[in-house]
Amino acid sequence: MAKHLRVLIVEDSEDDALLVIRELERGGYDTTFERVETAEAMTAALEKQVWDIIIADYRLPHFSAPEALELFHQSALDLPFIVISGTIGEETAVETMKAGAHDYLMKGNLTRLVPAVERELREAEVRKERKQAEEAVRESEENLRTYLESAPDGVYLNDLNGTFLYGNKKAEEIIGYGREELVGSSFLELNLLPEEYLEKAGKLLELNTMGRPTGPDEFELIGKDGSRVWVEINTTPIKQKRETVVIGFVRDISERKQAEEVLRESRRRFIDLVNLLPQTIFETDEKGNLTFVNRQGTLAFGYTLEDLKKGLGGIQMFVPEDQDRMEENRRRILGGEQESGINEYTALRKDGSTFPVILYSSAIVREGKTVGVRGMTIDITERKLAEEDIKRAAEEWKTTFDSITDLVSIHDKDFRLVRVNKAFADALNMKPEELVGKTCYQVIHGTNDPVPNCPHMKTLKTKKTAIGEFFAPHLGIHLEVATSPIFDGKGEVVASVHVARDITERKKMEAQLIVTDRLASIGELASGIAHELNNPLTSVIGFSELLLGKDVPDDVKEDLEVINREAKRTADVVRNLLTFARGRSEEKQRVDINKVIQNVLGLRAYEQRVNNIQVDTQLAANLPEVMADGFQLQQVFLNIIINAEHFMIETHGRGTLTITTERVGDIVRASFADDGPGIPPENLSHLFNPFFTTKEVGKGTGLGLSICHGIITEHEGQIYTESELGKGATFVVELPINK
Repeated sequence: MAKHLRVLIVEDSEDDALLVIRELERGGYDTTFERVETAEAMTAALEKQVWDIIIADYRLPHFSAPEALELFHQSALDLPFIVISGTIGEETAVETMKAGAHDYLMKGNLTRLVPAVERELREAEVRKERKQAEEAVRESEENLRTYLESAPDGVYLNDLNGTFLYGNKKAEEIIGYGREELVGSSFLELNLLPEEYLEKAGKLLELNTMGRPTGPDEFELIGKDGSRVWVEINTTPIKQKRETVVIGFVRDISERKQAEEVLRESRRRFIDLVNLLPQTIFETDEKGNLTFVNRQGTLAFGYTLEDLKKGLGGIQMFVPEDQDRMEENRRRILGGEQESGINEYTALRKDGSTFPVILYSSAIVREGKTVGVRGMTIDITERKLAEEDIKRAAEEWKTTFDSITDLVSIHDKDFRLVRVNKAFADALNMKPEELVGKTCYQVIHGTNDPVPNCPHMKTLKTKKTAIGEFFAPHLGIHLEVATSPIFDGKGEVVASVHVARDITERKKMEAQLIVTDRLASIGELASGIAHELNNPLTSVIGFSELLLGKDVPDDVKEDLEVINREAKRTADVVRNLLTFARGRSEEKQRVDINKVIQNVLGLRAYEQRVNNIQVDTQLAANLPEVMADGFQLQQVFLNIIINAEHFMIETHGRGTLTITTERVGDIVRASFADDGPGIPPENLSHLFNPFFTTKEVGKGTGLGLSICHGIITEHEGQIYTESELGKGATFVVELPINK
C-alpha cells in the first residue's frame, strides 16, 4: 500500500516541482502537494494545512531557501526541510544546513530524494519523540529523573565536548562505570570506544553541535573491566538554560547481535536442512551435469551420490516416453524461460520401478546469464491414491444426491438444468437425462420465460442465497425453493443449486390460520358494531323514508334525505366488515396504501372515539402504488391498530396513535406508533412467533402478528417493531414499489 505524503514545495518552476513529485511517487508515495513561490504564499500554506515535509529550491526570483527557513522556524513546526538546487556549492550547502535545513540535494541527482525523505521522516519522528521527552523534562525534573532511573534503556547527558553530565543506573550497568566516575569525564578519557569507532563518534557529535539528532547507531563499547558490549545509541541535542546538551539513549543489543550471529550460522546450516527435506532438491549446470542433489534424491531414485554426479545423460531417471519432454523443458529454461511451471513425470528408479512425480524447475541466473537449472521433485504417489479416493467419493456423493427426498437440481446462468436428483425426476415422471438441458421454467412452471420473483434470477444478480415460494401447476403442489450460488474462479456466478421442498400442507395451514385470525378480529368488531348500530340504523333509515313519503317542507325534506343517505352509508360500513370476515381467494393488484389505511380507520372510528383514542395521520401525498392483495393488507393494518388500541386503553384508558406513510428509496413504508406501555426487550424477538401473546388468557390467540408477518413476507416486504419500554411501540411495514 502506498504511503501518503503531504508535501509543501517552495519552487517557482512548476516543471521542477512535478519532477520532485514524480520521483516521490516512483519511490512508493501517494502525494498531496502545494507549490508556493513567495513568503506570503508559504505563510498561508503553513497556516491552512498540516505538512509532512518541505522541499525548497535554494534561490527563487522573489524568495530563497534561507528566507523560507526563517519563516519555517517562526512557525515553530518540526518537520523535515530539504533544500534542492541546481547550482548550490558545498560552502553554501553547509551554511544552509547550519541555518536549519535537514538535507540538501542537487536537482541533477534526484535519485537521492526518496532515501533522503525517508531518512528525514524517520529523524522527524525521532525528534518528535525526543521533543516529548524534553517537554516531560521541563514539566517535572523530578519525575523525569525517576523515569530515567527506572528506564529499561541507558540514558545519559553530555555537553558538546563529549563530557558526561549524567548517567542513569542502566547506563552505569551497560558502560560499567559508576556515576561518580562517569560524570565529568568524556568517552575519550574513559576509553569507552575502540579506535575504529572514534571517527564515527566524532561525526555524530558534530551533528549534535549543529542541533541535529542522530541514531540509531551501533557501537561496540569497552567496559571498565575490558569486556565488550554492543549497544545502539540515539542522541538528541536539547537547550538547557543557556547551553545545549545532548541526551543519549543507549540500549544493550548484545543479545540481538548474538541472534544475528546465530542467524548467519543458521544460513550456513541451510544446506544441512535441505538434506533433511523429504523432496528431491537438485541443481544442474547448463550441460545437465548435477552440481548439487540432496540426500532425498539418492533415496528416492535409488542411486548413490556418485551415480547421480555422472549427469542426467549418464543415467536414466525418467521413463523413456518422458525423457524427450523433460529435456525439451530443460532447453526452454536454458534458453531464457526463467520459470517453467509445474510438470508431471513418471520417475524411474535404479531398480526399474516407477513412481509419479511433479517437477518444479527454474533457471539459475548469475550476472544476467543462465548458468543452469534448479528444481525440486515431489513424489505424488499419495496424491494419486487420493485422486482415486476422490473418484470414489464422487460416486458416493452421486448416490447421496439421488437419495435426498427434496427436489435438488443445479441450474446454469441460462436457467438450464445441469443436474437433477432422482426425486426431482420422479416428481415429473421423467428420467434425469431427459431433463438435463431443459429450462427450469418450462419443466416446472410451464412458461416460456422465467417467472416473477424467481430466486435463481435473484441469486444470479446478488450472488447470494435466495428463497422463493411457487405453485407448480405441473405438480399441483406449492414449493419452497432455496437457491445458492456456484462461483467460477473469477468470483462470477455460473450456476446455482436449487433445493425445492413441498410446502402444500404448510400453505393450507397458513390459509386456515389467516381465516381463523381474521374471523376472530372481525367477530370482535362486528359484535360491537352490530349491537350498537344495526337496530338504531334500521330505525333511522325506516323512519326517514316514511317521512320522505309525506308532504313536508322542502328544507325539511332535504335534511331528511341527508339523514337517510348517511344512515345507509353507515350500514354499508357494517356490511363491509361482514364481507371482510368471509373467506376469499388471494388477488394482487395495484394498491394505494393510504386508501387501505383510511378504510381501516373508518372501520375503527367508533371504537376509537368511545375509547378516547386520538389518531394523527401523516400520509404522504403522491405515494407510489404497490402490487398487493388489498384485503390482506387491510387485515395486517387492522391487526396492528387493534393491538395498539388494546394496550393504550389497558395502560391509561386513552391514547394517541400516529400513522405515517412515506417513500424510502424503492419501498413504501407505513409506521404505526402508539403511546402505550412499550414492549419489554425480551419479548421483541418473539412478537412474530406463532401463538406468542402478551395479552391475558382469552384476549388473544397469538396468531395475529405471525399471520401479518407471513402476509408481508409473501408480498416480498418486511414487518418489524421498534420499542422502548414505557415509551410506546412502533410497528413498521415496508413493501416494494410496483415498477
